Amino acid sequence: MGRRRRRKVQKRPEKRIPTIFTCPNCGEESVKVEINKNEGYAVVGCGACGLNKKVKVTKLTEPVDAYSRFVDSFYEEEAA
Repeated sequence: MGRRRRRKVQKRPEKRIPTIFTCPNCGEESVKVEINKNEGYAVVGCGACGLNKKVKVTKLTEPVDAYSRFVDSFYEEEAA
């Protein structure tokens, strides 16, 4: 007689927050965020085109939040 086979448990990979982002100016995926929480700012810069900006942050801010503020300020300056 045959025996019952066990089902293999499939593990789902955990989704991670990205650390490198797409540049709104050149379109390359080369934007890095360096956060200095003690002084209250983050430096967001593109390695390909050289676009840099300081963004205000709080102690709870993550790199994704600083990047979104960077993109918002970039498009505000472009529209003006």
